[in-house]
Amino acid sequence: MPQWLSEADCKAVLQSLLSAELAAYRGTPAPDWQSSPSIDSLERLHLAACVNEYFRLYETGVEDRLLMTQHIDDWAAIVAQALDDTSGLTFRTSGSTGAPSAHLHRWEDIAAEVKALVRRLAPVMPINRVIGWLPVHHLYGFMWGVALPAQLNIPRVSVAGAAMPALAPGDMLVTVPPCWDYLASTRKEWPENVTGVSSSAPLSAATSNTLVEQGLAGLLDIYGSTETGGVATRWRASEPYQLLTHWQRHNTQHLQRVNSDHPVPLLDATQWVDDTHFTVKGRLDDVVIIGGVNVSPQHVARNLCALTGVADCSVRVTGSAASPRLKAFVVPAQDEHSTASTIAQATAHWPAAERPVSITYGASLPTNAMGKLTDW
Repeated sequence: MPQWLSEADCKAVLQSLLSAELAAYRGTPAPDWQSSPSIDSLERLHLAACVNEYFRLYETGVEDRLLMTQHIDDWAAIVAQALDDTSGLTFRTSGSTGAPSAHLHRWEDIAAEVKALVRRLAPVMPINRVIGWLPVHHLYGFMWGVALPAQLNIPRVSVAGAAMPALAPGDMLVTVPPCWDYLASTRKEWPENVTGVSSSAPLSAATSNTLVEQGLAGLLDIYGSTETGGVATRWRASEPYQLLTHWQRHNTQHLQRVNSDHPVPLLDATQWVDDTHFTVKGRLDDVVIIGGVNVSPQHVARNLCALTGVADCSVRVTGSAASPRLKAFVVPAQDEHSTASTIAQATAHWPAAERPVSITYGASLPTNAMGKLTDW
């Protein structure tokens, strides 16, 4: 029963969720929900379904009331009144590695994670304000941008675009590795006693060290996923991750919550130092992290092959290890020019991390003398 989640919190999450869902539905950039964009009847049905799933309103029977009201304030009121009778929130994976999957995070699990995070933040407490530079409808954004400040009863600020407010002592900035990379290269000093939190992808040791040298009081790196939530943290990139207190080791590749005997698989290969500390040795699948987003080159290749005019294709990683992107080799079914036009129109609406930065065309995929696919 999330009594700490206010109607204003619900509205902030709604705005983030609706902007992302409407942009994906239309295939256009996210609208500014502050000015209530005009939506048609089909879009309203789609958005109501998304809100119903996210907040699990179907557990209460009030979901149809979303279709009887017009303004986001009314939707926020419906959600806020219903949450006491719901089991938790549904967070979806991005879909960059396959079909998006939905995962329930129960209110008691969210509360346990916040409690564990507060214990981990003890060395830098008190925190006066949380600055969230990330979407608050995602699990990481919700935990740090809404749940934690709500339970600590401190102000929160959501950064729109790159217009970050002036920072003050006691602020905690929460964002993703690409933004930390940007800040490390552009910001030369930090106010006293400002701390940071990073998650969604590994943070490079060079970036972490640079930020601390520039005056950031500390940078907490979170390990976890949409499937698990926050699992472990570390203050320095050279240290192993330490399990948060609501998790315990089950075996080398599985964890379990302290209040459950259900094993939960880890997505990465790990090497354990002891029962509460481990290092990450890389993904167990073909996923590569681009701009903080998990992307499967094979998934992108399948999407390219599904386009009209593409007979076959191969997708690989290109660029530096610090800033990887994707490249593609495409075999057109007929005309290269029309195939290129089709690909350009389609990929313009894909997430940036999934767009190949270069596409090479040829009569057949490049192979070696053994017939195995090769680089190009």
